[in-house]
Amino acid sequence: MKILRYSSFWFFCFTVLFLLSLDFWAWEQDITIGWGNLPVWIFYFVGLQISLAIALWVFTQKFWTTN
Repeated sequence: MKILRYSSFWFFCFTVLFLLSLDFWAWEQDITIGWGNLPVWIFYFVGLQISLAIALWVFTQKFWTTN
């Protein structure tokens, strides 16, 4: 895909991931227990980390080319 070669796409992608990681909308919420007796925020955190890992992998494969 041609969009993966644009640096502005990656700037937007990593900026969105950074802003989502701030989690400012949940600062005042009470901690709730979810699946496996784990706090719900852990699943959100793991999802963000997986998204970041995939984004970094695609970034290195598509944007950083060696000649």
